[in-house]
Amino acid sequence: MTAIRQLRLGRMSLPESHPRAAERICEICCYVIDHPDGLIVVDTGPRAGHPLIDKLYAPEVTPVTNALAASGFDERNVAAVINTHLHFDHCGQNHLLGHAPVWVTEAELQVSTTERYTVPEWAHIEPSRLRLAADGELIAAGVQLLHTPGHSPGHLSVAVQTEWGLEIVVGQACYSCAEFEAATTVASDMHGPSWHSVGLDSMAHLRSLNPTRAHFSHDAQEFGA
Repeated sequence: MTAIRQLRLGRMSLPESHPRAAERICEICCYVIDHPDGLIVVDTGPRAGHPLIDKLYAPEVTPVTNALAASGFDERNVAAVINTHLHFDHCGQNHLLGHAPVWVTEAELQVSTTERYTVPEWAHIEPSRLRLAADGELIAAGVQLLHTPGHSPGHLSVAVQTEWGLEIVVGQACYSCAEFEAATTVASDMHGPSWHSVGLDSMAHLRSLNPTRAHFSHDAQEFGA
């Protein structure tokens, strides 16, 4: 039976320029969909060793391969990676799972090349690994990709049929479990002011699916758990 497991990939400090600087610390979570056809990893977290990222965010990084092993998973069984989006803290360790194809939206690929959006070398996906995600696409039985723009222009969420019913890996379509429960998003967490209404629409769509559980990139608390 398909199941979703949360992996903690570390945390980072939020600089004063960050919209959520008052929270000081940002948790970094990724998710493993334990599927009969193989493991699907949703987001891979940041890397250590980038001068600017280390200076601004001082990330404490757990390698995704270590996190997988600690949870009893063999990295060789990873059949696919899904990047909810290509900000540096979501795609930085794609290279550690280099045998697996990576699913991402075309809109996200396009925006990832713009100045100060991400770390370009982390966001780059080799053509042989690249899979463009269509809205509503099933990439495995019971695993559906959903376009949920707002936080980024090409954000993805993932709907998964599990032993608990329908679960959603929200990613950063909203920042926290509390926001999901309240059916809202924070304007400052969107790609820009004009994206807030888009983000609210994405959140309304995810909630309309009535998931039994929902999982978030930067909040270890899980809706419905």
